[in-house]
Amino acid sequence: MRATEIVKQLGVTHQRVRQLVIKLHAQGYVTFGDAENPFWIIRRTDDRTPLLSRDEERLLSAIPQDYVTNVVKIRLAARMPEIAVRKILSRLIANLFVEEFDGLQGNKVYRLSDTGHNHPQRDHSARRAAVPRLPVESDRIREVLSTISNAGALRIRDVTEVLGIPRKSINALMQYLKRKLLVKKTGSEFEAPYSLTSEGRAALAEMTRRRAA
Repeated sequence: MRATEIVKQLGVTHQRVRQLVIKLHAQGYVTFGDAENPFWIIRRTDDRTPLLSRDEERLLSAIPQDYVTNVVKIRLAARMPEIAVRKILSRLIANLFVEEFDGLQGNKVYRLSDTGHNHPQRDHSARRAAVPRLPVESDRIREVLSTISNAGALRIRDVTEVLGIPRKSINALMQYLKRKLLVKKTGSEFEAPYSLTSEGRAALAEMTRRRAA
């Protein structure tokens, strides 16, 4: 706990808190998280919660728990160099404070674990990293991906019939989704049906989640 938090909870002056903390430290009841700044973090001697450095605390506080985000968004929220963010992320993952997942387009994404969320040094009022942009975002694309997903695989003309999208438009859209690696043909025939790729399924799941939020 920070000295400022103790001041608020006890309703006494900073000077009085310092006097009490120094006395408790001399008696072996509390320890300091930073010897150079002893009143930054104070904890009970029997508390085995891993202490975070200032940069680790800052990064932990920038990572959301309700959704995944990437290094770029974390870097912007924490206002730290990317190389420092990656190093600290590795330590936070190793300590089970942050969870790492495979995201879209081969990128790694991150989310706070329950352990990280409950860490006493996490600043709940800190700026959170934003949600990364999806490779595709329109409602029409979500409808197309959802329709193909529900059927397992569909030919272009089937998608046209189900959604009522003009054939010329759906042809262009399917080629676009193919270039984005979200759909693929299930065979070599000219009119072979299309199915979703793993990227397409992940994109649809995230689009659906965001729409429901």
